[in-house]
Amino acid sequence: MRNFNIRTIKVLLAISIILFFCLLALIIFQYGKVLDVNKEKHVIEDKSKEKKEMENTNDSNNTKSISKNKAAIPNNNIEDEKQSNEILPDKSALQKDAALDQTKIDAFNENSLRMPKINTEKYHSTFGRKVAFIYFSHNRESFLPYFKDGTTPNKAYHSKLNVSLIGKRLGKSLKRNGIWNMVNDVDVIKMLNKRNLNFGSSYQMSREIVLNEMRINRDLEMTFDIHRDALPRNLSTVNINGNSFAKISFVIGSAHDNYKENIKFTKGINEVIEKNYPGLSRGVIIKDKKQGNGVYNQDLLANSVIIEVGGIENNLEELYRTADVLGIAISQYYWGNLHK
Repeated sequence: MRNFNIRTIKVLLAISIILFFCLLALIIFQYGKVLDVNKEKHVIEDKSKEKKEMENTNDSNNTKSISKNKAAIPNNNIEDEKQSNEILPDKSALQKDAALDQTKIDAFNENSLRMPKINTEKYHSTFGRKVAFIYFSHNRESFLPYFKDGTTPNKAYHSKLNVSLIGKRLGKSLKRNGIWNMVNDVDVIKMLNKRNLNFGSSYQMSREIVLNEMRINRDLEMTFDIHRDALPRNLSTVNINGNSFAKISFVIGSAHDNYKENIKFTKGINEVIEKNYPGLSRGVIIKDKKQGNGVYNQDLLANSVIIEVGGIENNLEELYRTADVLGIAISQYYWGNLHK
């Protein structure tokens, strides 16, 4: 009887040890899942120094025209004299969507717009690692062709039909070329309204979004903040091989110490575009604190840039064509330079 009791105790002890390690493994697994938090719940609070810097931004000028940048950039492909217009939205446009012309929206068929073929012989992939993050500091920037007649540029803002559509198309193009990515869908305007902040604090809000993505995504290598310019159609459109494209421009903020790393990254992408699609890019625009925010969250990651796709008068067909080409150009630079 005594031997039986000892054997029973040993068995129970062994079972207890096994159950303990199983429970420990389950706890570790659940903890790992908790780290993969919902990306829409951006709970990161920026450091007080960063917040103070962002709140002092000059992002609230009604119309900005950049004439000449004083930053000396030793590269002939980056001009220091370019134009980039930004219109401050009417307050009512951020509270209530302007009326759309549904017939014009219905006339556009995304599926009829084929994406360019990819070179399968040199195909690469990040295999699920989302190395690129696409977001929108001014996410409700929209396009006049889809609003009812009489809509003014400062009211061309919409919660659904906006630059986020370009970002989604860009995300598809990147993935087709092997670069897995995350396209953010947080409404920055809702964040501003909830906190009773004005449009000038947009980059403060998007900074939280980027920081949160950096925290939960250890694979992150590139960030793209997608905007549209306020330039008229004659300055924002180009015809290439019989097709109409929305021109793009790259914006770099020079008001932080590591902005030259941003320039190096952006210059590489711009050179690929100029080589394969001459005339599509309006080049790289350098802005300091006197010309805008001056940082644009680009101090957080070396491979970061604002990309302005088209202008306020471009249509989705032109914008999507450009997004497709942009995805190819970014991919070519990524695989040819960042990951040879």
